Amino acid sequence: MQTETTAIKSDWTGIWFGLGIALLAAYQQFKLPPVLPEMLDRFDYTAVMAGSFMSVFAAIGLVSSLKIGQAMQRQSTPAWLIGACALIGLGAVPILVFPENGWAVLSGRALEGVAMAILAVAGPTLMTRNAAPRHVPIAAALAATWVPLGGLLGATVARAAEEASTGDDIWPSVWWIGLLFAGGMALWTAFLARGDGRRLALPTAKGGAPDLTAADRRALILVAVCFCFWALQNIAVFSWLPEYLKTARGLSDAASKELYGLTAIMVAIFNLLAAVFLRYVPIALLLAIVLAGQALVLAVGPLAATDWTGLLVLIAYGAFAGVTPTCLFGLPGLLLGPGGRGPAAFGFMLAGRNLGVLCGPLLVGWIGASTLGDRFDWVPDAWTLGWWVAAASASCGLIAALAIHKKR
Repeated sequence: MQTETTAIKSDWTGIWFGLGIALLAAYQQFKLPPVLPEMLDRFDYTAVMAGSFMSVFAAIGLVSSLKIGQAMQRQSTPAWLIGACALIGLGAVPILVFPENGWAVLSGRALEGVAMAILAVAGPTLMTRNAAPRHVPIAAALAATWVPLGGLLGATVARAAEEASTGDDIWPSVWWIGLLFAGGMALWTAFLARGDGRRLALPTAKGGAPDLTAADRRALILVAVCFCFWALQNIAVFSWLPEYLKTARGLSDAASKELYGLTAIMVAIFNLLAAVFLRYVPIALLLAIVLAGQALVLAVGPLAATDWTGLLVLIAYGAFAGVTPTCLFGLPGLLLGPGGRGPAAFGFMLAGRNLGVLCGPLLVGWIGASTLGDRFDWVPDAWTLGWWVAAASASCGLIAALAIHKKR
């Protein structure tokens, strides 16, 4: 009979390594939005193609996250991680060589998407599995920071390249930094694997972890549905925010990058503060509150008439959006016990997230391009679309939260 082992003492090296892996995953996807306005001006991609550059990550993750999660419970973790870093290198080649060809860029992004699917399962799993029970909320909060920190890193690299470059092309810098990042994480993986491998050991016992029960699967599917609706509106906002700020608000490229980075910072801060909130507010109630808050912010967003009110909208959105994933990443361990913190459980979670991420950028791009013209005069309407999606997310989240509360 296999048993689930639980860390008695937190291994912080393993936790920080997991965060690095997750951050590398997020950077691969979110390095694009800060430089997307430049690439659109230079290479004239269609709106649907540009949306596909983000959504291809989700399409790949959707069909592979569950299988990857199950396989990683029974196979060598270092090989998976180093292989993912190699895929990042392969994906950069067609993008850097043929940037004017949208299909070449999409193929490169697809290879990066496979890498992200592997890293996105491994990172949160390593963080939570290396945490002692009393530190699981903190580990879940750190696990939730991987997306905003990846977006912040992408915006920071793009902004720094803009300041340092004497040429016209800023966008390649985010890919070269990504290659250095992947190389560094591959070396760290190899170094940790030279020891006993405990920090990288995702299996819980010889032969792998026990399969999830039917009741566990139903609970995780419920959480995954909530994650899907939330991720749909969240990725739509973050994919098009720099272009929205530039086109609809008339801001410069530099200002749009900085405000994108500010929003990502707010998300990351509230990812961590959510661990404090969860000490005093039941997770079901907190999840319902923040989902409703995001719907409200997206509803009033188009009404922001000044720069200051627009800034407040971005800050408020970042705050509400920051709490949500901490709640979601904390639910498997809370609902299922230590057995809910394995890669199979996170594979379920990420399958839901990936379905939402797949639909978000494409849905906004397709509706805008087909109804209001192909060249982004429609971007302000993305916020109207986002409001309807956020309202659906809040409703779904409320139902999921109540059901989760009842299960507890």
